[in-house]
Amino acid sequence: MQPMVNLALRAARNAGLDLVRRLDRFDSSQSTDQEKAKFVADCTIGLEKGIIFELKKALPDNNFEGRETGLNAGDTKQPTWQVCVIDDVANFRVGIPAFAIIIACVNNGKTDHAVILNPMNGDEFTASRGRGAQLNNRRIRCGGLNTLTDAMIGFTQPLGLSESGYEQRAKIQQLLMKNYDLRSIGSNALSMAYVAADRFQAALLSDVDAFSLTAGSLLASEAGCLLADVTGQPRIVAPANIVITNPRLLKTLLTLD
Repeated sequence: MQPMVNLALRAARNAGLDLVRRLDRFDSSQSTDQEKAKFVADCTIGLEKGIIFELKKALPDNNFEGRETGLNAGDTKQPTWQVCVIDDVANFRVGIPAFAIIIACVNNGKTDHAVILNPMNGDEFTASRGRGAQLNNRRIRCGGLNTLTDAMIGFTQPLGLSESGYEQRAKIQQLLMKNYDLRSIGSNALSMAYVAADRFQAALLSDVDAFSLTAGSLLASEAGCLLADVTGQPRIVAPANIVITNPRLLKTLLTLD
């Protein structure tokens, strides 16, 4: 494993342990909506700062961008580390154990390293550009199914009334009407990682933000997956509605009618 990935993984693990401890101590059933909102904000902002501080000690010349804390940039020629502590706040808020800590290193517009960690079950997805993808230090590859009949398909619901959102809803509806096996775990980052690890054979993911897309697309591509905008365009700009599959299923999902 690359030293930069080890550094990011160590920071993610430390934040994950802290996050689980905080969640165990917090009694949501006895808390008001205001107290829940403050708890989530304290976790996301505080732990995000903690990860950035840990990375910055080892890499003082690099740039850092947090989902909550924004961009802290110096020399634009240096790599930028993107950090998100909780991907799928909705799951975290109610205690559903499907959310992720995301760390990615971007250099000259390309993602070099990525970590997606679920602190609730210990799943650690990592990838380095050109060096493959791993789950808990074991190499992963996407599957080779060529039909949706036996596939498990992940999805997340699109928000808003955009044209691409409408197309995404239509595809999800078609899959449901044909009785295919669909699952929604909420987190876009984890859903992308699940396709990379062949837990899902495909996924239709909606409103994927830059943090999930940056880390998840590297992990997926290093595992042999293909990604496209729901309209079929290979260039994806966040927030995006995307299709991610093994290479044999992409055309099938894009041509659903």
